[in-house]
Amino acid sequence: MGNTLSNQDSQGVLAIVALVVSLVALVATILQALQQYFSSADGYRKCAASTMGIWAKGTHRKLRLREFRIEVIYETPVIFTTYPDNRHGPIRDKEIYYIDGTDESYRNTRVSIPAGRRMVEGEVAAILYTTDDERASWITLLSALQLKESMSRKWDLEFRMKFPPRGRPLGAIDNPNYSLAVGLQSKMRSWDFIPSSITRPYAISAVCYLVEMMSMLGLYWKVFDQSTWNLRAEGNGFILTSTTVHGLGIMVVFAMPSNPVFGERRVIPCLAIRELAFGTVPNIFDDETYLSEGKGAQSLELVFGSAEDVANTLESLGCQEDTLKNYNRGHKHLFSVTFEIIGMLGKVFRIRGSNFRMLPNPTGDLWHKTVGTKASWKITKLMEVFQAKLHELIYNEGLDSLESGSSNITAIRLKWNQIQDLNCTDEAKLSIEVREAIHDAIDETTKYLLSVSQLDLLSVLVAHITKIVKELEDPFSPLNTIAFIPNKEEALVSYYFYEVRPVVINTPRTNTTRLPPPKTEVEQWNTIWIMLIFRMLCWLLLHDFDENDAKIVPSNLKGSRMPVYIG
Repeated sequence: MGNTLSNQDSQGVLAIVALVVSLVALVATILQALQQYFSSADGYRKCAASTMGIWAKGTHRKLRLREFRIEVIYETPVIFTTYPDNRHGPIRDKEIYYIDGTDESYRNTRVSIPAGRRMVEGEVAAILYTTDDERASWITLLSALQLKESMSRKWDLEFRMKFPPRGRPLGAIDNPNYSLAVGLQSKMRSWDFIPSSITRPYAISAVCYLVEMMSMLGLYWKVFDQSTWNLRAEGNGFILTSTTVHGLGIMVVFAMPSNPVFGERRVIPCLAIRELAFGTVPNIFDDETYLSEGKGAQSLELVFGSAEDVANTLESLGCQEDTLKNYNRGHKHLFSVTFEIIGMLGKVFRIRGSNFRMLPNPTGDLWHKTVGTKASWKITKLMEVFQAKLHELIYNEGLDSLESGSSNITAIRLKWNQIQDLNCTDEAKLSIEVREAIHDAIDETTKYLLSVSQLDLLSVLVAHITKIVKELEDPFSPLNTIAFIPNKEEALVSYYFYEVRPVVINTPRTNTTRLPPPKTEVEQWNTIWIMLIFRMLCWLLLHDFDENDAKIVPSNLKGSRMPVYIG
């Protein structure tokens, strides 16, 4: 009897043990199956907050019952440039969020507001992502764009208040209306279609937008090889590099290794950046009313991106083959002749009410110009000498008195006297009132230039270019030594007035005759030449270029929507 009970107890224990073992095996099998099932959610960990920041909130798993697996869905931005009022982005019927540096914009674009932004603007934010090498670089790009807007807009407002207008209330000058902004739209994506070599979720843009955004951030291109798509840009504390991903395309990585500076060096946020960054300069003839009403007026395209582009531009202006050859041999004194053409014919890109003056360099020539007390030469000094020579011209040639203001030449002399009274000595720290007055002067000069025959205007310009490049071809010409002498401004303007101007205004009007032109035509060409030089100097006072920037981006990429992926 005892043995029977003992056997039953043993069997019961064995049954319990077997049940426990079976349950453990069942649980292990279930866990293994679940592990296998959830492991099908490839990429989920790569779309976490450590990689995507706040954008990780859009990451989720989606059950695929028919395939017995889980699909990873994540959200990344489509980044582009446009005007701030645009409501139609690359993704149809999707809201556009614009980057403007405000707290609301930070929230809408899902960028973390830097902890130290309100205390020391930029210092904390600039190094915020330097050590986060696991973070997607487009998060750094969005942060940099927000930082640019918040810092530069703050500087623009503070500078307006620091040097308020003396002759009129500050409210009389309109607040700036920035015409170019960076916008983004969110797009849901599946990790199923990510190439195996990609370790982070990427944002998408286009090659034209990328070039424009790099210009806005103050980067300049070191390498832009379209055949291999080897890209490298750097400047203002940023670096952009590229690689080609098989099965995807061009992948770029954006980094912020040091503190950027956004303030007076910020690029003017104007739509013209979309042209300038690719070597095209919008000009004063780009006006439908002028082209429709002007007799014999034709549209022109000023493109300076490559040597071939420059040759085509000079040819379209009317330059002869000898001028083109001389230009290729030499076209620089204090600065390149291309900058003269831009100042004479380029539109004003400065925004009313704003103090920003930087632009992407549309030429392949470096702008060897610095600002400040140690600058080797100054635009303000060039203008000072120009006005002195103009005063001599008015007196020596018996032009109208300075008080009458009846002639165009006297008018610009009077106009500059008014500007000088507002303190126009330091070109880097011109007050908003001075900038507005110079802007007005350019508008008035442009109005005159568009009132004369386009043929006469371009003929004067071509005669000027022809004389300059011919002199620069001569190694013993004073123009070739100006950069090495102390009083550069006096030497350059004097040479222009006493050597270049007489040749230009007395140029024969046709190739078939060598007879001197009539006096009335000489006087008109003299006025046009003076107006062009005055406009150039005023234009250069309102605009500037980075001394390390030179255009190497192919002009044919302007407006290209070829995808670029930001890793």
